[in-house]
Amino acid sequence: MIHIAAPDQSSQELTNLIVSKRLSHSLLDSVPEHGLPTSIAFAGYAVWRREENGDANLADEQVFVVRDSQVRFLNPRNDLMNHSPDGLSWGYGGSGAAQLALAMLMEIFNDWERVRPIYQRFKEHFVARIPQSTNWTADGIDILAMALAIERHHRLGSLLD
Repeated sequence: MIHIAAPDQSSQELTNLIVSKRLSHSLLDSVPEHGLPTSIAFAGYAVWRREENGDANLADEQVFVVRDSQVRFLNPRNDLMNHSPDGLSWGYGGSGAAQLALAMLMEIFNDWERVRPIYQRFKEHFVARIPQSTNWTADGIDILAMALAIERHHRLGSLLD
């Protein structure tokens, strides 16, 4: 399941159910046996910080991956494509979101030739739709289901070209 935090801390609900449901896809039934790791989870965390002049208008965003009960920062994989040397981000269609899409799919597939043709589409369908500066979590199986659906669509499009 994908969970998006409530828009503000004064909300009685901890999650934004509307956005969470919109981003969660019921594709799990379409995930064939694939031999890929599914015991992965991702967590995006945004925190506001003050600039040197005192303005509190900057958000630092970090993404963690949980695999085999170990938590670590998600490797941005700038070695493959350096879209964003400033880090990972979400909630828009720019460079930080592209880097996050690439990094998440590499964590799932660990195959650059497989990830390269689909990560920009994954950015559009998932990463860019997470509200900016909002905390979120996503189970690896949900990300895998989305990635496999995008991959199938890409292959079908390639056959029609």
